[in-house]
Amino acid sequence: MADVLVVADDLTGANAAAAGFARAGFRAVTASAGERAEVVAEMVSRFDVVVATTDSRHLEPARARERVGRVVRAGWPARLVCNRIDTTLRGNVGATTREVLDRVAELTGSRVVALCAPAHPGANRQTIGGMQLLDGRRLEDTEVARDARTPIHTSDVVALLREQADLEVVAVPLDAVTGDLDALAETIRQHLDAGAEVIVADATTVEHLDRLAAAAVAATAGTETVWTTTDPGPASVALAAALGLAESDRGAPLLALSGSATELTQLQLRQLVAERGARPLRTAGRHAVPDVDATVRMLDDALAEADPGDIVVLATVLDDSDLWSPSSEEAARIPVALARAARRALESRPVDGVFTTGGDVTAALLAELGSHGLEISDEVVPLAVAGSLVGGPWDGLQIVTKGGLVGDARTTIECLDHLRGQVEAHRRQVTAAESRERT
Repeated sequence: MADVLVVADDLTGANAAAAGFARAGFRAVTASAGERAEVVAEMVSRFDVVVATTDSRHLEPARARERVGRVVRAGWPARLVCNRIDTTLRGNVGATTREVLDRVAELTGSRVVALCAPAHPGANRQTIGGMQLLDGRRLEDTEVARDARTPIHTSDVVALLREQADLEVVAVPLDAVTGDLDALAETIRQHLDAGAEVIVADATTVEHLDRLAAAAVAATAGTETVWTTTDPGPASVALAAALGLAESDRGAPLLALSGSATELTQLQLRQLVAERGARPLRTAGRHAVPDVDATVRMLDDALAEADPGDIVVLATVLDDSDLWSPSSEEAARIPVALARAARRALESRPVDGVFTTGGDVTAALLAELGSHGLEISDEVVPLAVAGSLVGGPWDGLQIVTKGGLVGDARTTIECLDHLRGQVEAHRRQVTAAESRERT
């Protein structure tokens, strides 16, 4: 389950929304889902926030709704569903709001309401008196009124929503937003009791959006009401924080793959278990080429049970009792089987980064993941490098790799510690993902 599913009507807006969530500490991804909504289903288990682009801004309302509905169903379940709209209200704002409300209601069986706060303070977009302003001017007085494809004829957010869809819309003025927080929550509660489906709120600052989100959550506390958003992104980030999503554990486990049988590697893995609490797994099929199917099942279970930041180790040799004398043909198949098991597990279980020891294993893993190579960012210790995968469905995955005879007893610990720091730095970036399914 993703924390947040964002449905965006164009790529630029999707990227901006994802960047806002990334700045707030979420792992965010953008996915092109205009014609392939099913790609979203692959992303929700691997990222905190999935921002799906439907390319529906200039479509007929019925087609836009169809695409939005497919994305919501494909990305379900999610803790918060957001309808990312243009800051100047171009496109099918009302139609997509209606669709998100209907689909989330269908999937939850609960009452669903939308917080519509179209202000984007950082981009100098404000909402005052229910009017959307661009650099302090009403939209109909700016160049968006002459947009070739979707000209804007009104800045009145409530009127625009009602014009485009059958929606019960009410407005919350700026004096309520900036006043007593309990009174603001009570105002929202009264509107909801009167049957409101969409709360349009004034805002000119990020603090206003934070207050709105906190009041919205307080207004529905103890009820089964489900909130969604219709906004350019900042209000969605604020509501995610108010719902406590930003406080949940972030990230996924780290995966260490070892195909080395050296005494040094065994010592390093024992030290990793002792000092960092890593969970060691021996590949299935002892004294033989690993059984890929059985290894996948074992690794899948371990990754599912692991907490963010935990280390899961999959190794062909953990101690001397695992040593055997494979033929040259078997020796060539071992790293391929290890890498294939890892790839199949990664298709359904997220990891934040991968550590590999053994050159053959590293090469086999790159081939299995469809990578063209590594973008090297650092040398952790001599002959152990850090970087990320280049190309393929796992493009950008953080990795540290070393040879089986490199370093001392604590070198693998140093490599995993470096990988953890590398992942935290990378978390602030937004990924653009593609399907990872392979035959």
